[in-house]
Amino acid sequence: MKHKRILLALLLSGSALAAGTSELSLTTGLDYSTGDYGTSTTSEMWYVPITAKYETGRMTYKTTIPYLRVTNAVVGPDGDPIEGVDCAGTKTGLGDITASAGYNLLDGTTNGLLLDAVAKVKMPTAESKCLGNNKTDYALQVDAAKAFGAVTAFGTAGWKNMGDSDLRNPFYASLGISTKLGPTTTVGAAYDWRAQLRSSRDPIREASLFLSQKLSDQWKLQVYGVKGFSDNSPDWGGGVMVGYTY
Repeated sequence: MKHKRILLALLLSGSALAAGTSELSLTTGLDYSTGDYGTSTTSEMWYVPITAKYETGRMTYKTTIPYLRVTNAVVGPDGDPIEGVDCAGTKTGLGDITASAGYNLLDGTTNGLLLDAVAKVKMPTAESKCLGNNKTDYALQVDAAKAFGAVTAFGTAGWKNMGDSDLRNPFYASLGISTKLGPTTTVGAAYDWRAQLRSSRDPIREASLFLSQKLSDQWKLQVYGVKGFSDNSPDWGGGVMVGYTY
């Protein structure tokens, strides 16, 4: 579930912006994953996103444009391979673009709880059938984070409309915890789950470890590793992300 791995740092970004202020940030990086996904063939995926996030008051707007290199797989709605399309060999190109709008319900000023309501849409912009599922998907989710001193607990719960009668509309969730090793360094772990898209397939179950390093007031670096625990998850993966805030 690459959208969650890449944006873990968002849940750890701190409190909402002060009233009347705005902030723009850009993030990019490289994500790699591999696995057999319950088949006899090993699939590989290289994923390069360009994410723009604009925060103004209680609103957050975000767009992710991905470039992919996929071997022996078709990219599904969550950025992980799914069965059903013959995509032997290697394909490269633009993937499906995702846009979202979030509203900050609680900014943490009273009891330390951050709570966002988010609506997402994934558009069928992939250059080939192997780089996207050729459907417009919609999702609604709630993101939450609460600090306990140097430790922060965070989570996501949501539901997705796949826009495809052959696939189920799944619920999904994430839980995680992080801790500050210093003023600019954070480490943590997260667990992601998504219900199966077909009755014959497994849910997505995977865990990740990450380290986030603030390099300056503008620059942030994040590295992470991922381990899958089902036939619908990668055997393993990892990546590095770098973000700049204007």
